[in-house]
Amino acid sequence: MLRIAIVLLVLASAGRLARADGLCKGCLFEVPSDEKKPPLLVILHGDREHAKNAAARWRAAVKKKGWALLALECPKSEGCKDSFWKWDGDPQWVLDQIAAAGKEHPLARIYLVGWSGGATYLAWHPQAWQGVATAVVFHGGGSAPSDRTCVTLPAYFLVGDKNPLHYLMKGLREYFDTCKQDVVWDLQKGADHAHEAKALTGKKARVILDWLEAR
Repeated sequence: MLRIAIVLLVLASAGRLARADGLCKGCLFEVPSDEKKPPLLVILHGDREHAKNAAARWRAAVKKKGWALLALECPKSEGCKDSFWKWDGDPQWVLDQIAAAGKEHPLARIYLVGWSGGATYLAWHPQAWQGVATAVVFHGGGSAPSDRTCVTLPAYFLVGDKNPLHYLMKGLREYFDTCKQDVVWDLQKGADHAHEAKALTGKKARVILDWLEAR
């Protein structure tokens, strides 16, 4: 059951309205003040961080696009501690948050992005996102799903080959390739996990959003 929280905060510096009406505790929903029906970027954070950290990586690029942003906090109410992949809860929870955001403000297309453990969680449940998300971004994480049923879901990978779990991301790419999906393999050569995080510069974030917009 969704927790109901009414939080209205005007972000003067960003010229945006951030709201959490009817959304999960700790989640951030930000919409541009001048867009009637913007696209929505849904962000899942990595291990041992929070929604606000994940939102900060994308906020400037999202603002420039005039999109809405929904950063999800892995739900303690559902048994999560701080890791989406360790929790591996019902994907319906994510879909419920997207639906709640849509009730707060009209939205256009939905895009999903996960960092590290958030990316792995998204990767394990591709069938759940089919028909809801237009495309997905795997940043520094990912592993092939146990259910290899193919989906129609373009995927962007921002990954480093010095991440010790890089082979898992390659396995996920093989799944999308087998399904003949539109895949971008943005390989950061020599990048470990810390450098994967740094690879998402302001310019790179804008490039990825442009790619999503074209899908």
